[in-house]
Amino acid sequence: MEVLRENFHHELPYIREAIEECEFVAIDAEFSGLHTEPNRRTQRTTLEEGYEELRKSATQFMTVQIGISTFKFDPRNGTYQAKPFNFFIFPTSTTGYSPQGRCFLTEASSLDFLAKNQFDFNRWIYQGVHYLTRSEEDNFRKERAKFVNNEYDVIGVEPSQVEWLEVSIAHIKQWMNTPDAYNFINIQTSNSYQRRLIYQEVRRLWGTELHAQGGAGSYITITKTTEKHLNSLRSQRQAGIEREVQNAIGFRAIIDLLSASRKPIVGHNIVVDLAYILAQFVGPLPPTMKGYKEMIHRTFPIVIDTKYVSYSADSLKGLAYDSNLAALENMVNSVHFIGCPKVVPHFRHQRYMSNDKSHEAGYDSYITGMILVRMLAHITRNELPPPPNPRSKDGRPKKNGNRLERNANGSKHEGRNNKQHSQGSFQRQGNSSALAQVAALQKNERPTAPTKVFSYADVAHRGKNNSQKQTASKSSNGTQQQQLPSKTEENNDIENEYTDESGNEYVQEPIPDVYDRPFSMQSPIVTNLQNILHWGRSNDGCISLVSS
Repeated sequence: MEVLRENFHHELPYIREAIEECEFVAIDAEFSGLHTEPNRRTQRTTLEEGYEELRKSATQFMTVQIGISTFKFDPRNGTYQAKPFNFFIFPTSTTGYSPQGRCFLTEASSLDFLAKNQFDFNRWIYQGVHYLTRSEEDNFRKERAKFVNNEYDVIGVEPSQVEWLEVSIAHIKQWMNTPDAYNFINIQTSNSYQRRLIYQEVRRLWGTELHAQGGAGSYITITKTTEKHLNSLRSQRQAGIEREVQNAIGFRAIIDLLSASRKPIVGHNIVVDLAYILAQFVGPLPPTMKGYKEMIHRTFPIVIDTKYVSYSADSLKGLAYDSNLAALENMVNSVHFIGCPKVVPHFRHQRYMSNDKSHEAGYDSYITGMILVRMLAHITRNELPPPPNPRSKDGRPKKNGNRLERNANGSKHEGRNNKQHSQGSFQRQGNSSALAQVAALQKNERPTAPTKVFSYADVAHRGKNNSQKQTASKSSNGTQQQQLPSKTEENNDIENEYTDESGNEYVQEPIPDVYDRPFSMQSPIVTNLQNILHWGRSNDGCISLVSS
């Protein structure tokens, strides 16, 4: 969905709802420039030096386009529903008495890059969403409060305006002393300076008896009033100014929503994006890297960098030819990620379904979130222990109608419903592999876990610790019964084998019962993943900056 100046306030409630109900938010940004000086970074460049260069760039350049995509799990089909938003950002002047003039730099190579990727500069300038920083909002409120309370600085009267002002004051006094006069009088002015003088003198001479207000054309309308009427006018002005301030805040309202939601913020090489966003919408960046990290986590408590995850997780190493966004997109769409959850755009967000819009901020944020979902599912599948098999009342794994039963002489025969597949998924295993597992069990050795096809529920919910064992229950006379088999032995039990007419053996994946809850960024599994990946955080709880 493209969000412009003309539909921003109409879509703001919908955007707020999408942020509140989602699991996490992915962001991306396009900039007017990247380097204030030629890039001279080398392997000897320290983190502090790299951050200082980034801070200068983020202060002088600006974001011209920001993409925000929300991701929510859909339990009906096991997919993630995405809502990508694409915002054009332009620093237009605000309305009213507080125009905010801004200057920013542009870099020729960055503008050329944007033009080659079909960036619409006319839409950026004419329809870009405006904004106020928090300090600008405070100054704007103070100036508008002066208007509400008629608290203007006293100005001197120029000699050329003394006669005009005396005549105007005389007209007002004559009108007040006329019993059958109208309830108002119009004083004609020629410029804003004369209007300011009339406001000042009426407030000084008559206080709450008269009220001066700008009328049609160049006239100032003065009316007789009371304290009650003035309070009513003041309340109306205050409400109008509050609406004006909210309109002037613009895109910064989105940043405030993201910060207040405490949802995980996901990006690719997100250190750069966050520097520009914080400098432009929150406040000046701190002079040190430590202060910058603290500023990040005050604004966004949980930050995930897909680039950091891609080369930090052991199960992802060697799967991508590079760490850029396009390479990771190809990686998560490869055969290694079969069975990982899919990401489907919401029906109102079909902009990126038909064609590739690389380097449009909304599209890149959508791809970034999709990469994270599939990478975390792959990591969960390969780096976390599997869920336990369901048990029967006697403590042994539950029998399934598709499993083979053994006769007393050791021969196999088919169980009930052997021609029907159960709800689990199956993986073909060779006879030699099954015999090796049987031999390992007879020697009381730890068997090799068979390769399986993982269902979504199996991929997403592996938060249990495989090292914990079942405690033995006590019998009625207080004696302790025999300890149950370990989970590893259960997963490799020969009763999990199935043979069809061709003689091929299969291993059935156990059907989880308590693991059917949808994967959530707020679920306990997140803690396990954080322990594995650290998610870009160092020991002091802040995001780790990479010098390369």
